[in-house]
Amino acid sequence: MKQFFRKIAWTILGKGYFDFLKGQNKTYLDKAKNVSIGYKTYHNGAFVWQWHQNSALEIGKYCSIANDVNFILDSGHHTISEVTSYPHFNHLVNKELPIGSSTQSDFKRNIRTEESKTIVGNDVWIGMNAIILPNVKIGDGVTILAGTVVTKDVPDYAIVGGIPGAIVKMKYDLDTIDKMKKIQWWNWSPDKVEENVGDFYISIHDFTTKWFK
Repeated sequence: MKQFFRKIAWTILGKGYFDFLKGQNKTYLDKAKNVSIGYKTYHNGAFVWQWHQNSALEIGKYCSIANDVNFILDSGHHTISEVTSYPHFNHLVNKELPIGSSTQSDFKRNIRTEESKTIVGNDVWIGMNAIILPNVKIGDGVTILAGTVVTKDVPDYAIVGGIPGAIVKMKYDLDTIDKMKKIQWWNWSPDKVEENVGDFYISIHDFTTKWFK
């Protein structure tokens, strides 16, 4: 029945729309494959783009991810040739053409896109319309400003903005960052977090003084 209604929809919308959808390799963050999402992390409509079945995304605890954030997990079929970035084999006509010593079917079956892994730390805030490119590691306590394109690793407690993303400033001095990395409040039990929730609204100096042992 589902397929029947789909055929009716394709007839109304046209084959062009179906071809468009085939290229939309995106999924809502919480429904994507090979994605792990930490405790209390939420999103308001973020997407994962993935072409390699083993590409993965790991997101830590207590992260806030705004709407229309896009995690691009790999480059798809654009980097499998040293000659061109165009995915010729994906757009060949439906007949057996010789490709070197292989047929078209053999070539498509054996071609492999590049696998990658993207890591987002704990207590990270990613603003609206940000784009996270493959194989980057975003540290703990980071803020990614709206519209930023993250192309490389981001250190703990940095604020990043721009295209390509660059460090705007560090949230704290190095001593405070070191203390926060050792406190790791996101690894507290849920009860401990709730019992001490007021401490998250005091000054960073008072927080580290109380909890850094």
